[in-house]
Amino acid sequence: MKFTVSKENFFHVLQKVSNVTPVRSTLPILSCILFTVKDNSLKMRSTDLEITMTASCDIQMQEEGAIAVPSKIIKEITGELPNTMLHFRIEDEQVIITTDLGGEYKIMGHPAMEFPTEPVVDDSKIITLQAEKFKRIVEKTGFAVSRDEMKVALNGVLFQFGEKELRAVSTDGHRLVKYTLKEFEGAEDIKDIIIPPKFLNLCVNSIKDVEFVTLRIGHNHVMLELKDTTVYSRIIEERFPDYESVIPAENDKKVLVNIDELLSVVKRVGIFASKNTRQISLGFSQNKALIKAEDIETASTAKEEIELEYSGEDFVIGYNSDYLREMIRHIDGEKVDIHLKNALMAGLFFPTEQLPDEEILFLLMPIRLM
Repeated sequence: MKFTVSKENFFHVLQKVSNVTPVRSTLPILSCILFTVKDNSLKMRSTDLEITMTASCDIQMQEEGAIAVPSKIIKEITGELPNTMLHFRIEDEQVIITTDLGGEYKIMGHPAMEFPTEPVVDDSKIITLQAEKFKRIVEKTGFAVSRDEMKVALNGVLFQFGEKELRAVSTDGHRLVKYTLKEFEGAEDIKDIIIPPKFLNLCVNSIKDVEFVTLRIGHNHVMLELKDTTVYSRIIEERFPDYESVIPAENDKKVLVNIDELLSVVKRVGIFASKNTRQISLGFSQNKALIKAEDIETASTAKEEIELEYSGEDFVIGYNSDYLREMIRHIDGEKVDIHLKNALMAGLFFPTEQLPDEEILFLLMPIRLM
């Protein structure tokens, strides 16, 4: 393998694929990036066995070949180099990089055959989305995905393809988001799939100058294919819970409140919440709410009153302040419409202004007041 490439083009692709390389792995080869040189093109591939990314750039090729190169050191050294031409060659599995400035750097590589093979997306179905809609789906649902590795089914976003709509649902058992894209065409006979958020975020970062996103959905993998970049992900083969059964239908207490004001108060009062429970309480009465927090360990308390629209009976409900703050932050518009039942039932949060082709529902479970 022997080629020449500009540092700028090389490092741009390297940065992109290195986002998939795992920080720690029991398989040392996964800390590498596979370089494949052919037809005046350098293709880089990285994987953590769940997600795979390939990206390529044009080069001046003298000799084709392939080798796996440790990601950390190649990224560090090329990142520190000024803009110059980089000359690569392999000698006895060593990757030797020289520059026009007189530098020479040697990195021990690994045989290309040790690197995992590229996934195959067989019998794939194709869906196409506007790039901005795809980004919006990821933004609205990604934050509520569970990080608990024991809850495998909740470690991704559920995509459901209806006859005339697309639903994206995420939950960690404490909060839930249901995003519905109406008037969605071209998704007949596609099974429900659960997609990891890492794949979705990598896709969003790769489609900055793209108008439409095309996803290929196979039996075990989903794939995004762009001009110079391809991202693969395993589909999470688990059964997503019946989320509809936890969405209450009779929340009759209606609250209308300014989003920015509520977010500011929750942020301030949340500073005083217990480090263990993160609990704050919201006491609703005629057109106002008293928001309180207490940390017994530090003997510190906070309370603030906020004006809002509410005319029901007085009651108090408790929430995890971090969950409440993060959820409010993802709600668009000036005001949020909150539907509540009592201190034990989930609360529903709706943007007061929904886009014509979408519906978004946010759900947050309360915590028992101490």
